[in-house]
Amino acid sequence: MEKNGFDWKKFIVNIDQYISAVLFIVIMCLLFLQVVTRYVFKHSFTWTEELSVLLFVWMTYMGVSSAVTYRKNLRIDALLDVVPFKVKKGMLIASDIVFIIFNIYLIFPFVELIGSIGASRTPILGIPKAITYWLIPVILVITNVKIIYDIYRLWHEDEKRLGASKPSIDLEAMEQEYHDRMAKKMKKEAK
Repeated sequence: MEKNGFDWKKFIVNIDQYISAVLFIVIMCLLFLQVVTRYVFKHSFTWTEELSVLLFVWMTYMGVSSAVTYRKNLRIDALLDVVPFKVKKGMLIASDIVFIIFNIYLIFPFVELIGSIGASRTPILGIPKAITYWLIPVILVITNVKIIYDIYRLWHEDEKRLGASKPSIDLEAMEQEYHDRMAKKMKKEAK
């Protein structure tokens, strides 16, 4: 990684998050267009709703994959906080294994569905339905790869860091950064 260059590793790890953000922006623009044209111009585009629904499904599955990267996927921690370290580690790994099995279970029905769809297309845009559904099994496979990596991380973590995720807003880190900047400013003014 270059000092001031583009961080390719971070980009690849977070690509699902970036794609989700772009999809969200596109969906918001499509829905805004729909509202404006319907209420201002008394005309509505029929294709915006179909495309928005499709993009929303993709965004949701990409969000699941992204959540796994930062351990933001849903889980109940109440029991984890009261069990010993080794039991907690085992429970977290078992939870990830169940998640993998569930994802694998979902992949096969999607592949069957795609096979049964054949050459059918969406009603308004005419997008091949197989293309619209293929992304979901691909994202589930990517999610499984990320879960396997999480199991590897869990296996090697110590008691203090076990299963920890970085908070969305780390107030302690922000406060420390503020104090560091203020100390630097005071030192600069003192000179």
